[in-house]
Amino acid sequence: MAGVVSPGPDAVVVMRQSVMGSRRHGIAAALGIAAGIALWVSVAMLGVAVGSPKVLAAVQLIGVVLLVYLAAETLRARPLAETGGTRPPSPSASFALGLATNITNPKAVVFFVAVFATLIPPHATGWDKFAVAIVLIVSEAVWFGALAWFASTTVVDRWLRAHAHAFALATSAALVVLAGIVLWSGITELLT
Repeated sequence: MAGVVSPGPDAVVVMRQSVMGSRRHGIAAALGIAAGIALWVSVAMLGVAVGSPKVLAAVQLIGVVLLVYLAAETLRARPLAETGGTRPPSPSASFALGLATNITNPKAVVFFVAVFATLIPPHATGWDKFAVAIVLIVSEAVWFGALAWFASTTVVDRWLRAHAHAFALATSAALVVLAGIVLWSGITELLT
């Protein structure tokens, strides 16, 4: 649960989609993140490595591009207080964004490929693995769905609209900082 609730790109994307779109967009992003977790759980449970560390670093660098793009789009959008925000094109686009963000999220990559796979004992039955997978996927969906719901409540929405410029700057800064961390990790891996 600590891994699920710790801040990272997934939380920023859910908040952004909820505020700039709607509760429906935020929940769609949360479900995309849960789908990404399902992919990582499957990879870890099957014991299949993503590939060489260089492939993992390349995935991280793709994540950098995605995070920088989101930061730029957040800054370019018209203020929420003036326009109601530039809505994401559709909930399916929010789902795809949540999925892409999770797949390229270094926290998810490291947790599932490097840590989680080693925590499942070799003697675990298929049902044990399936139960763990369901718990992880559902907990991700519930946590990020709750975050989407919270971010789109009237009180929070009003507060964020009143502080739209500061929210856009803070969100963009968080995305750029996360991109920097991911870039450092990816480059370090490529150079070793």
